[in-house]
Amino acid sequence: MNRRLALAVAVVALFAVSAGCLGYATGGGEVTNETLDAEPAAEYDFETDRDAAFELTTNATYTAVYAVGDRDELRLYRQTPYAGDQPLEFEAFRFRYPGGEVVTGSEFRARGGEIERTPDETWIRFTEEMAGGRVAISGEGSPRRFTTRAYVEGSYAVTLPSGFSTDFPLVGHVSPRDHAVETVGDRDRIVWDEVASGAVVVQSYREGDLLVFGVILLIGAVAAVVGTAYFRRQLTALRDRRRDLGLGVDDDDQP
Repeated sequence: MNRRLALAVAVVALFAVSAGCLGYATGGGEVTNETLDAEPAAEYDFETDRDAAFELTTNATYTAVYAVGDRDELRLYRQTPYAGDQPLEFEAFRFRYPGGEVVTGSEFRARGGEIERTPDETWIRFTEEMAGGRVAISGEGSPRRFTTRAYVEGSYAVTLPSGFSTDFPLVGHVSPRDHAVETVGDRDRIVWDEVASGAVVVQSYREGDLLVFGVILLIGAVAAVVGTAYFRRQLTALRDRRRDLGLGVDDDDQP
């Protein structure tokens, strides 16, 4: 049995190493112009005053807009528990120059910008003329639990879909904790004045989910009460049976 287990572990390890080597051999996969030029999940908010702004949708997609500032490159990646850093996958790349002109990913490349995916990250590199612009991308992410690394330092904002909230602490969670919640129309927007490193995590719920959550808690509580009552009755019946049989019973142990 131990020999079989060891063999299974060895096979899994071999597949993992092979997958990693293949990733390095292929350079992590090319980001095609077709992917970069796709239509975004929603309209990009280039007018945001935040250094990083995210819009979450109910169809498990998000949009992100980052301020380039004076940096010459931007590293995008996601952390996994077993495979380490992995390149962030996205589509619908747009770049807006400080003057307001918006270009697609293929145009960005044609003007000297670079978008390169390695086995560990996706790099976006800028020319000097692109300083002060903004990068926008679309990706997959659920509003019920949205996580992103802090790729840029500065102010952040995450706008939830209509009807979603983080107010109830048992099902809602926001990190970093030093944040505020604004109301924009019928949507909640979570804002941070400064995020320097680490990750931004938003766990939200649809307000109608609270009723379902309450019903589940009620059913659990009723089941616990019924189970306890049943156990006490069974214990009492067993004690009475022992007494009828003339066996010793310690009355101090009665429930």
